[in-house]
Amino acid sequence: MGSSYCSQAIEERCSAPLDVALDIRSYRQTEMIPASRPNYSYRELAASVFHNGGVVEDFERELASHFGLRHAITFPYGRSALYAALKAIDRPGGEVVQPAYNCVVVAHATFLAGCNPVFVDALPDSPNQVPEQMIDRTTSRTAAVIPTSIFGMNFDAAALSEGIHRRNKKAIIFIDCCQCFDARWNGEMLAGCGDGAFLAFGIGKPMTSLYGGAFLTNRESLAQSVLRYRNATFTRRSGMAGVMRWLYFLASWGALSVPFVRFTDALVNTDTPLKSYLMTLRSREAIRLPADSETMMLPLEAAIGKEQLRRVSTFMRRRKEIADIYEREFAGLPEIELLPWTEGSTYTIYSIKLRRPEDRVRILASLRKRGIQGSTILNYVIPGLECYSEKGYSTGLFPHAGNWAASVINLPNHPSMNGRQVQTIVDAVREVVGEMYA
Repeated sequence: MGSSYCSQAIEERCSAPLDVALDIRSYRQTEMIPASRPNYSYRELAASVFHNGGVVEDFERELASHFGLRHAITFPYGRSALYAALKAIDRPGGEVVQPAYNCVVVAHATFLAGCNPVFVDALPDSPNQVPEQMIDRTTSRTAAVIPTSIFGMNFDAAALSEGIHRRNKKAIIFIDCCQCFDARWNGEMLAGCGDGAFLAFGIGKPMTSLYGGAFLTNRESLAQSVLRYRNATFTRRSGMAGVMRWLYFLASWGALSVPFVRFTDALVNTDTPLKSYLMTLRSREAIRLPADSETMMLPLEAAIGKEQLRRVSTFMRRRKEIADIYEREFAGLPEIELLPWTEGSTYTIYSIKLRRPEDRVRILASLRKRGIQGSTILNYVIPGLECYSEKGYSTGLFPHAGNWAASVINLPNHPSMNGRQVQTIVDAVREVVGEMYA
């Protein structure tokens, strides 16, 4: 989410306040299993060097085909896709209904597009939004509604969209598929259940193009409006930007590999001036988008994305296999609540919920000492962040969102993990929880 690997690691892996200081010298010299890791191969490497001038358009066509939709429009970030879509529908001052428990960049894009977020609570037994609240808070002032999949968990997007349109036929429904990609409900892709959908391709997402995002729609008029806005407003980056992104590609590959991930983890979890600097880059500190948020997707990114798209179904199957093992092994642990995954979910970010949230920092620290890089990707409620409380928002209306933010731990679930690594995580979680609650 940040401007470099390390800032992205701060944002996505280490967002929990680590009150337990982690000294680099105290780390065991054992393998560290990263919280997320891109599944690159020689094909992505070759594509990053050898690609044609129309690779971005090719990627857009293949994305649209994968989802069975007519249009896919690429952007430098998923948040840029939402920003452009809101600008394109041209309803300044309109309200945009969205979850309070969500990635903060959705609210940032809403504000910066000239609209006003209206937040809804999470369900008590699922991190996804309360559908009835999302419908009830749709009014004549609503410009758009953003039903969202958290962690890749599916929901009945078609029924929710119907309920929203009964309240306001003019409200535009954008399905947030950044964490769920092509998740389904009763066989129907969530991405096709609204007026449009958006995706993100950062490291840790179902598939990656390093950075990048896309807007999907079947509506011709909406597609043309978004395309016109993007082409008139977004700029092309220089050749040097492509070189720097290629170097980032190589660096991210190495930084999350077994020989280096422990050192990388220590850098972003140890109290150093470097960490203090990187923390200032987090997206939730201020309402802002990256400096390059209004630029075109790089051909290099599209080329990598094309290769990833060809294997994304394999990635998803492996994530589900790992999640099934976790579900079986953790079912008997009394201090852990398993999330209600249902058929059609994508298990992008495997999460467990602690019955005692106050133990989360200690559990994460204990897992790291055992070579497991746990994380808390969403450890906040957006209305309670300082940059939103200053605008009059409060967490008081969102008790379930607050409970999820305080209680969730994310475990490694990336498709490159082998059976031994999965078993190591299972053993470590059972050992840590067993010792803590003995």
